[in-house]
Amino acid sequence: MYTNLAIPRQWSRLACLCRSLTSVEGQKLPQAGKSSDGISPPPRIPRGPTDILQALAATVGTDPTAAHYKYHDDPYLIPLSNFRKRSYALSAEAGKKAAAWVRDQHPELFTTREWDPPMKMKTPYFNADPHIEAFAPKPIYNDESKVTEEDLVYTIKNALLEDAVKVFELLGGVDNVNEELKLYLLQLICLYNEKEPISNEWIEERWFSTAVKERQSTTWKLGGLADKIFTSMDPKTPEAYCSLIQGMAKYYQAERAYALSREALENNIPLSTDVYNSLLVCIGFLKEGVTLRVEALLELLNEMNQQGITPNTGTLTACLRSLSAWGGGKTLQNMALQIIAEFKNIGIEPNLSAYYYLLCLFCKERGPRIDILSGILTELEKKDSLEPEDIVDTSFFITAMSVCSEHLQDMNLAERVHELLMKGDNYKLVGDAYKESIYYRHLVTVACRHAPFEKTMGLLDTLIPNIYVPEPTVMEEIIKVLELGGAGERLSESWSQLVVFGHARRLRLVERLLEAMCACISYQDEEVKAKIRKSAADMLKFYQMAEERNENVSTRTPVQKLSAAALSNIIDLCSTGEEPESWEAIQLAVNELGSASGAGRADVISAVATTAAKKGQHALAASALTYLAECGFPEAMSASVDTLSVMLNRSTEEVETILQGTDLEGKLQESAMAVVQAYRMSKAGEPLRERDSSASSSDSESSSDEE
Repeated sequence: MYTNLAIPRQWSRLACLCRSLTSVEGQKLPQAGKSSDGISPPPRIPRGPTDILQALAATVGTDPTAAHYKYHDDPYLIPLSNFRKRSYALSAEAGKKAAAWVRDQHPELFTTREWDPPMKMKTPYFNADPHIEAFAPKPIYNDESKVTEEDLVYTIKNALLEDAVKVFELLGGVDNVNEELKLYLLQLICLYNEKEPISNEWIEERWFSTAVKERQSTTWKLGGLADKIFTSMDPKTPEAYCSLIQGMAKYYQAERAYALSREALENNIPLSTDVYNSLLVCIGFLKEGVTLRVEALLELLNEMNQQGITPNTGTLTACLRSLSAWGGGKTLQNMALQIIAEFKNIGIEPNLSAYYYLLCLFCKERGPRIDILSGILTELEKKDSLEPEDIVDTSFFITAMSVCSEHLQDMNLAERVHELLMKGDNYKLVGDAYKESIYYRHLVTVACRHAPFEKTMGLLDTLIPNIYVPEPTVMEEIIKVLELGGAGERLSESWSQLVVFGHARRLRLVERLLEAMCACISYQDEEVKAKIRKSAADMLKFYQMAEERNENVSTRTPVQKLSAAALSNIIDLCSTGEEPESWEAIQLAVNELGSASGAGRADVISAVATTAAKKGQHALAASALTYLAECGFPEAMSASVDTLSVMLNRSTEEVETILQGTDLEGKLQESAMAVVQAYRMSKAGEPLRERDSSASSSDSESSSDEE
């Protein structure tokens, strides 16, 4: 019915509309003014491209139980382990990098731009209006490229260090480039020490980058391009001196940086505040001993005063950084407090980096317990928001939470730190994925150790698994809390969490979970007991399947078997039920006892032998008693008598009389005869295997260390 309607494509009108909207958007509205009718419009507030989206998001709030938006909204595709989260995010970004590579290597394939306004002429490459730099293919420079100084400006402006060096060489090096471009290139090289930085475009790569502790050693490239450019500059400007000194100090070429600063002062070349800040950081490399280092630091501060250089927040941070790196003790702590007081007198308040170094100085791992964090939080809570000023600012919250967990062991302070992090837009200061994981590790640990049970469970439900996936040590703390709280249902769910989180092969963790289940199962209701038995049986099947898979496929790290103590715990848990699946697991566990390390629990195995005999599973009872006898447990004799009493439907006295006989072959069934053999072996006191109760724990410890 719609085929007869004529729908004209009025592209010209649409083009006019787009132009008018563009012109309206570009108009400069008055900041304030009055109209003829007396209505005063409010001053114009500059808005960013995502301000409206942020305002809408603020009305909804965040759902901590939901997965991150970068993962698909599908329960079967949402990664729930640290490894899978990292692989998922980096794989998605690898696709973007591949697309960017195709765009850069083959720009001739992209002859039109989809973001052009309507009615524009489709000409290749640069026809977008306005031109979108991020979508345009990046230029490629090689030995045959014809370059100009504009190319050098482009590479320096976009921090393309390797391309900038290549263009610089193509232009003729230090002899054919003007002094201004030399200075810009020198600043870029000093900032990155001739190493290509990670592009800000790859967010996930920066977020999941491996956290490597900063090397406190000289990494500056002596005699590199920076030194050559500086030597060729004539005259050497203050900016050149400042750039080179800061670069050397940043990469711990302390002696050369300090000597260059003396040379600048002798030539009456002024130095900036940032230069002195960088010298304050590396002053400790020039002197030995705390006393000499403190004197050198004070000399630099006095020199700044004599030169009329105004200190800033970075100066305070640099002083505290040096003091915290020189150790601890009352002398350095009092010096730090004195410096903070002096800076406050001139109107300079500490930032997050300064507070971070203050915590490092006062809250040593093995030092006395000093509560300086409370005062710091009181100061920070007065602010509406915390703005990042230094990259070290991202270390404050993880260090503060570490102090709450390990040093002060105070849950109330931990809650204050967490509330401060969640206030406003402060979460951006959590840092990267590694720091975020450390932060939540300390938060969950202090909650498990020092918070009420209900509060701890609420915190775990909020954080796990979408925000934080516990490490094995934290999972052990969680299992301990669940055991003390008698949370049998949560303990039964912990096994599935271990599988999902990738911790199911952690033998020590699995054995700890089995111990907690055994301690709690006696006072649980029947429904929870059934769940615990099912989890225990699943553990046994998981390790059996892993062992079979390991036999079929050779691997470097074979899957370790469950110890005899762990198998005994599974037998103990499954023996409380009547389900066929539970007794199948018991049969499998008893069969595995012979090849397991360590020794099982004699009381559990004796009890299950008697119970199996009552259920008519005589072969299972005989296997259990044979294991007891082979291990030399003294309980094997009494357990054999009780089991034979059930099998033969005789009293224990009659059974003992029968056992005194010598000619029992052919008179008893095979299972009963096996019990008799176990009795005689135990009575003779000659076990076939040695009991090593420490083997299980040692194996478990070694597996944990290897993993």
